[in-house]
Parts: sequence; C-alpha cells; structure tokens
Amino acid sequence: MNEKEKKILETIAEALPKMTEFDKGYFLGKAESKAEERKCENKLTPDRPERRAG
Repeated sequence: MNEKEKKILETIAEALPKMTEFDKGYFLGKAESKAEERKCENKLTPDRPERRAG
C-alpha cells in the first residue's frame, strides 16, 4: 500500500465515526459498487497488461 492509499484510509477512518447511519450506508454502497466495477473490469481483461491495477 502506497502513501496515498494510507492517507485515504486514515481520512476515512477519521470521518466514519462522525457520519450518520444514512451517510455510512451511502458510503458503503458507493464503495461496494466501485469494488464490483473493478472486479468486472479485471474479469473482462484478465490477460491484457494495459488493464488498470486495482
């Protein structure tokens, strides 16, 4: 994990306790959606070196 990713996780960890339950659910939904999108992206191009690293 690089420094940028660590900073993002630290920011999220700091913000989550301050969020309402609705906001936490919204955030979780967005994160799951993005993870699924990346998963499908990688499945469509498993042997292409130019695919995005996820």
